[in-house]
Amino acid sequence: FAATFGKSGTNWMMQIAQQIAHRGEAEFGHIHDVVAWPDAPFRAPTPLEDLRAQDLSPTGLRVIKTHLATQYVPYRDDATYLTVLRDPKEVVVSSYHFLVGVAGAKRYVTPSEWFELVARPDMLLGEWTEHTASFWEWRDRANVLVVMYPEAKNNPRDCVERVAKTMGVALEPAEFEKVVERSSFRWMKAHESQFAPPRMPFVKEGAPMIRRGEAGASDEMLSRAQQIGIDEMSRAELDRLGSSFPYETAFVQAK
Repeated sequence: FAATFGKSGTNWMMQIAQQIAHRGEAEFGHIHDVVAWPDAPFRAPTPLEDLRAQDLSPTGLRVIKTHLATQYVPYRDDATYLTVLRDPKEVVVSSYHFLVGVAGAKRYVTPSEWFELVARPDMLLGEWTEHTASFWEWRDRANVLVVMYPEAKNNPRDCVERVAKTMGVALEPAEFEKVVERSSFRWMKAHESQFAPPRMPFVKEGAPMIRRGEAGASDEMLSRAQQIGIDEMSRAELDRLGSSFPYETAFVQAK
């Protein structure tokens, strides 16, 4: 399971896992042609019960995408669960550019209006904290890998190595290098169409799926006060859930 929260590196983790499952040789027209997404808000191209991707996999593994917290994901000891935890401030920014962009509504919805809409405990921030707390609780299980977004971006080779180990796949050196290359920002940006969101009717421009892929850049859209507000709400929600996730260490930037 590539089980990341929305706009937290989902396609990136799907690509890493898919390439590892195929030893660096995974080919597809679009990632959703080979990865099932049972909780998709639309009819996904690959139903969960379609096992062709698994039958064609040289490792016998297939990838399933989900944005759900652990309490909604079926658990099996012989399955692997991979998640990326990203700063919620960055999630708010990325979701604006993606979701509002896909709808072709950037001229109608300002960044400040988006912040007021989603940066609330009963909206995106509440969903983020539920997802983060649930996977943090699973972090010590042998078949679960919790990756921090900044660490993965700064050391992608280590990330690929950790994912492969968790999946139980021993890659040859040439296979490893190919997985690293095909999961790089440069390669995925060059193959944007293989990860692109569906085009909405009557929307001319849409939004790229692979935009910047940076960590620590939420100030491109959010004011300092808005950043502090997200930090305070996120900490409060994690405390309410009784989570030990180290939010201060992970995501609170120095003033």
